[in-house]
Amino acid sequence: MKTLRTGMMTLAALAVLGTNVVSATSEPVKELSVNINGVAIAQAAIFDKQQQTVLVPLRPVAESLGFTVGWNDQVKAAEVQKGAISSYAKAGEDRYPFAKMYKTLGAEPRLLNGSTYVPVAFVDEILQAEVNVSDSAVTVVDEESEKAPVRTGTITSINKTEDGKISILIDGYKSGIMLHLNEDTKITDAAGKELKAENLKLGMDVEATHAKFMTMSLPPQTSAFSIVVKGSLETQEVVGTAGKVVSIEPDQKGTYKMLVEGQGLTQTSPEKVALMINDKTVIVSAKDNKVLKPEDLKADMNVYAFYGPKLTRSLPPIGTAEKIVVEVVE
Repeated sequence: MKTLRTGMMTLAALAVLGTNVVSATSEPVKELSVNINGVAIAQAAIFDKQQQTVLVPLRPVAESLGFTVGWNDQVKAAEVQKGAISSYAKAGEDRYPFAKMYKTLGAEPRLLNGSTYVPVAFVDEILQAEVNVSDSAVTVVDEESEKAPVRTGTITSINKTEDGKISILIDGYKSGIMLHLNEDTKITDAAGKELKAENLKLGMDVEATHAKFMTMSLPPQTSAFSIVVKGSLETQEVVGTAGKVVSIEPDQKGTYKMLVEGQGLTQTSPEKVALMINDKTVIVSAKDNKVLKPEDLKADMNVYAFYGPKLTRSLPPIGTAEKIVVEVVE
């Protein structure tokens, strides 16, 4: 459910403010402007003194949120439908279909001047949009308008706080974004199978939808609406090292050996590791997910290198790189 924000003094204040609209019962009521996703609509909301709530005109509000609005002559009610959401509002009846059940919202719809008006709670709980009510305006924001474009990238770091909250860094600190997961974040695989935050691993290819508004930090941070895992590394237990490429050298067989020094991404990851790069190693740019070649790797590049836990006992330990994310491509 979205958040319905109504100030403690708002409804009481509305009751004593000036009035300029006449209802179906000829009782003057207070008008409030209505703004949907930053756009004002012509038809005003009203304060229903009897029910002590604000009512909004159903059709213009619902249609502005992408709903189809019609009239069900059988039940004598205004119907709304978008995707999986289907409901209706019947004047004089505090009973609204939702998710194969009925909800009561503490207020009834009204028929005023030929239009169906619904309580602001209908917009919040049935239409699933965020509502903010002040003493002069109703502001509605659809979740879709709060979303940034889908972000595609690689999980380069996973952080877990002491209280169990999980955040994932996609595409590194300089090119990427930190996404905070919560109980409302939907996590699935490419086939739609539901996953848990604990199923997310380093090196995974993901598509993320997140809030449009982000912190001004480096990397920017925001909350994640959904995470879709598009692919993962073959290794069950993935470890990694983030740092600079100290050296990169090819051998006579065309295999490259890269030395990376920086910070281990897991408790068992070394800070310095030598990695063999073969034809199975995936190399991508964090900036645009462009596939790179081994010869594109240069000394002093910042990279996130992912590999399996089996390493030699040498100093530095040696392993085989499964995936390399280049944070900065000069």
